[in-house]
Amino acid sequence: MRAAVLRSYGSPLCLEEIDILPPEQGEVKVRFAASGICHSDLTRMEGKRNSELPIVLGHEAAGYIEEIGPSVSHLAVGDRVVMSFLYDCGNCFYCCAGKPNLCEVGQRLLRTGTMPNGTTRLRKGDENIYHMMVSSFAEYGVVPARCAIKIPDEIPLEAAALIGCGVLTGTGAVFNTSKVCPGDTVLIIGAGGIGLNVIQGAVIAGASIVAVADINNEKLKIARKFGATHLIDGRSQDPVSVVRSLTEGRGVDHAFEAIGQTTTISQCYNAIRSGGKAVVVGITEAGSCCEVESMPLVVQEKILTGSFYGSYRPRLDIERLVGFYLDRRLRLDELISHQYRLDDINEAFNDLRSGILTRGVIRYE
Repeated sequence: MRAAVLRSYGSPLCLEEIDILPPEQGEVKVRFAASGICHSDLTRMEGKRNSELPIVLGHEAAGYIEEIGPSVSHLAVGDRVVMSFLYDCGNCFYCCAGKPNLCEVGQRLLRTGTMPNGTTRLRKGDENIYHMMVSSFAEYGVVPARCAIKIPDEIPLEAAALIGCGVLTGTGAVFNTSKVCPGDTVLIIGAGGIGLNVIQGAVIAGASIVAVADINNEKLKIARKFGATHLIDGRSQDPVSVVRSLTEGRGVDHAFEAIGQTTTISQCYNAIRSGGKAVVVGITEAGSCCEVESMPLVVQEKILTGSFYGSYRPRLDIERLVGFYLDRRLRLDELISHQYRLDDINEAFNDLRSGILTRGVIRYE
């Protein structure tokens, strides 16, 4: 099959013919229909998050079940599925504690680039090629069956693909991590692919104020279309001062950082009211440190926390998001600003670097 392989950091992806092995125990083979262009892949391409090399990236995807491995009974050939890029074993401490996004096995697989049994299903001759779990920058993939979530025929696969990362991450930070309630006030810093889904989550949750800050006016215009009630130009306005003016000086109930910068993390912390919650969704470079004033942490009972993959519960959350889409409460088609072929994947990442993408999608059909 054809795949885009990362062989060295800072270099373009290499389009190659590679081999894919059959699914083993508890695995399925998927024929990909669509795969999102996500900043998480770019950080790995640039070496800001290390991976075993060579590797096939791509983790935000949807497609069709092509082949079933032994002991898989809940899926059938031809099923349409959305991929969860994070494996949850169902047995470790965190899975049993109701935090499958922190699964010990899944976190290990993200580091090692292998399947749960420690091997890979991708080869080029005698060379092992590693997985980013889904490895959807390829025509086919073999994944743990737990990572393939069946979806109804009514949802287009290019829209469904986005649920697997950006939409789960953004809306999950609202629904699961921060638990925004009707009437709450919200600040989102960053109106990129993740930030737009935080906005959508806040709107669905019934927030009364959805203030969005960014330094890109075009992104702010898009944020308005997705439900932002107040726009903050980060080049000329201080987000903290603006949201305090909107909340009688208190600050917002919830602030979400969707960029991955230490400065904006501090702004979110400073923008929340006493007892408020600042949620960091954007991933910073390894080793980055953020300073916040410690006294308000105690005397104002402020909360500063992270949200990894939207604190997701894969089957439950994906089914709920599909339902929101079918009810026209969740906008997925509008997130897609550019579509590409696999041959154009390096162009897609150049567009991502330039900031022109809302969300780009590789289409295989």
